[in-house]
Amino acid sequence: MSSLTLNSVVDEFNRLAPLSLAESWDNVGLLVEPTSSKIIKKILLTNDLTNSVMQEAESSSVDLIYSYHPPIFAPLKRITASNWKENIIARCLENKIAVYSPHTALDALKGGVNDWLAEAFEGKKLVRSILELVASVPEARLEEHISTADGYEQMTIMAPEKALPSIIELVNQCSFANASRYVRIIRVEKPPIPGSGMGRLIRLSEPITINRVVELVKTHLKLQHVRLATAGNAENNMNVETIALCAGSGASLLKNVKADVFLTGEMSHHEVLDAVHRGTSVILCEHSNTERGFLSKWKEVLHSALGEDVQIDVSLNDHDPLQVV
Repeated sequence: MSSLTLNSVVDEFNRLAPLSLAESWDNVGLLVEPTSSKIIKKILLTNDLTNSVMQEAESSSVDLIYSYHPPIFAPLKRITASNWKENIIARCLENKIAVYSPHTALDALKGGVNDWLAEAFEGKKLVRSILELVASVPEARLEEHISTADGYEQMTIMAPEKALPSIIELVNQCSFANASRYVRIIRVEKPPIPGSGMGRLIRLSEPITINRVVELVKTHLKLQHVRLATAGNAENNMNVETIALCAGSGASLLKNVKADVFLTGEMSHHEVLDAVHRGTSVILCEHSNTERGFLSKWKEVLHSALGEDVQIDVSLNDHDPLQVV
């Protein structure tokens, strides 16, 4: 029988996926807290807290709903039965069900949603030679070769000011011309968490066709169909060497990235047109299809952290609202 209080469970959630990783615009953490003390015995994981998921939570007598997307995002001015989101929050309060959302903290986390999405290409990723080069500068530390995807060869290097000339020299040894032109030097007061950041940029160890990329994505996400926009006049057997990905809605993050393929959940018509005319193919899987599968993997992480006395289930009623018919 579990003796874990809500506060101790929330502390563990925050340790596993620090909320400091979340975007400033996001609404993460404990969103609904019962007024009386709460022992957590049963947790339901879901990508979206919809009416059908709420019914599942009520029938299963769960103590906490771990909702990847925050059910409270825009400020609520009232809680009524007529609005579906307000209705769900009211039912959580009535049933003393806590609600926690990690959202973009889980996106940015090393080993989080975006790294899970990148597992579609497991075994085909090349560790950049810059790893060995940076190791030759004792004061420098590369914060993993997969970092925030807002540049073609972007990486994050932590180093004291005196090491900057050596690092610039090493950057110029990268594989594409004039690499140092794209260097941004930022003074940080609080070092970032190693390996964290939004999006992932993957360089494959050997080129594969766009058709093969699509097959790998569909297999990993267990989808029968995805949407594909092929770059320019490229054929479906075009070679792919670099893939920039972002779970969910990744257009704003990916738009300035130089890559052969963008992989995300959704982009607008005009964002797709812009990408293909700049030479980047686009694979769209629908928003939550690029996120939901991670919950089964995260369930095991939570089990290890909270112990076997806490029952953790992934919602059976949670699914993307869009289907190909």
